Amino acid sequence: MNMDANRNTGANAMLGVGRAIAVLRLVGSAPEPGLRLRDISEALDLHKTSTSRMLATLMNLGVVERDRNRCYRVSDDFRASFGTPLTTTRLRQAARPALGMLSERLEDVAFLSVPAGLDSLCVSRHIGTYPIQALSLNVGGRRPLGVGAGSLALLAFAPDGEREDLIEMQRDRLGNYRCTVEEIAAAVEVARGQGFTDLPGFVVQGMTGMGIPLRDPSGVVVGALSVAAITDRLTGSRRDMAITALHDAAAMVERRFREGAAQSGGWPSHDGEETA
Repeated sequence: MNMDANRNTGANAMLGVGRAIAVLRLVGSAPEPGLRLRDISEALDLHKTSTSRMLATLMNLGVVERDRNRCYRVSDDFRASFGTPLTTTRLRQAARPALGMLSERLEDVAFLSVPAGLDSLCVSRHIGTYPIQALSLNVGGRRPLGVGAGSLALLAFAPDGEREDLIEMQRDRLGNYRCTVEEIAAAVEVARGQGFTDLPGFVVQGMTGMGIPLRDPSGVVVGALSVAAITDRLTGSRRDMAITALHDAAAMVERRFREGAAQSGGWPSHDGEETA
């Protein structure tokens, strides 16, 4: 009898762990501002009461947080434990108008990415109105640093003492991509010379990505904006238009950074402390 009871307890525990992971995966992959209780319950086919208890447990553990609109999202502290910058939420807020401007002006998809260890992490995406969109990257998607326009912008403008090491660390991580470490290193040099990235056919044949870094008020690169389209749409005068739009968008975000830092008395550093 005791053995049966122990088996049942273990099975229930594993079921609870599985449900918690499912909830966390769903919430973590959702776009801003997050998901409501009803959305989560329906998506996972869980009773609302069970879902509410699960979310309450995750909140008590500091894994999930709920905003004033009752939307759940993965907490910044939990993201930081996996190498995601603490500034992600503020980055999303600051970049939202710029992403909208990019997708509206170019009619193509625009992305916001942040560094996450040896990867870039897409944390926001705005889809344009052109019938064919280059949707090669989803929110929550990761790529090795240097693979893709936004990812390359994060790598190319990383600090001098780190950049070469980060490039070399990608050598054994590129098996699933159409590029080599040497090609990434060459693209880094080009990007540093022109101030933005331009990658025709680098990741997906027939598609082009362009990106630009975002710096916080202290000058540290904390994110990147990028756009992607079929290659014909980012050549000639449209390429020039995209370059101008990316510079305008980056200036817009960085201005919002400065305004936010002035209002709050500082900008969160990478260890979570407020800096003047």
